[in-house]
Amino acid sequence: MTQHPAQGRTALLVVDMQNSYFEFAELEEQRDAVTEKVNELIRAARDGGVPILLIRTQHERDRSTWTVNMHDDDQGFAFPGTEQSQYVAGLDTEGGTGMVKTRDSAFFDTDLAARLRNLRVEHLVICGISTHTCVAQTAMDAFAHDFRVAVARDAVASENSELSRALLSFLGDAKRQDVLTQEDAVARLRG
Repeated sequence: MTQHPAQGRTALLVVDMQNSYFEFAELEEQRDAVTEKVNELIRAARDGGVPILLIRTQHERDRSTWTVNMHDDDQGFAFPGTEQSQYVAGLDTEGGTGMVKTRDSAFFDTDLAARLRNLRVEHLVICGISTHTCVAQTAMDAFAHDFRVAVARDAVASENSELSRALLSFLGDAKRQDVLTQEDAVARLRG
């Protein structure tokens, strides 16, 4: 895959590094490793003067923000003030700006695109949970908003490795998004 040089300002999006997603056994097994990799990216972003957005999913108890499948299952999650909605233990949040979303994409019904444009950001490095859902959907919607995207493949995790590989391949091939090693992602963030 060809890497696209990051000309213009870059931002780091940290997606759903919160307790609710690590309730899946497959993700819990990856928690320490992915948290360490995400923290390395956060430190690199701070070193490089790159904006850091810490994006979490949160839903209201009154069902107003629930997805169709949550209504079907009559079960919500990650309610404000609960342990589920909090960042995973050990996540380095220093210098990050928090943001809440209610769907897989961090762009859906949020001001993320406007925030990024106000910061004069043109490029994104995305990391977090879960590769085949929230990370991939955020990356696809970033493409729709004309941002150049790189996914830090060593700093994402999924409970479905087959779908994760397929979506990373799709993002790289169809959307021409860089899928970076940890070393390359750190270097990009440090500038």
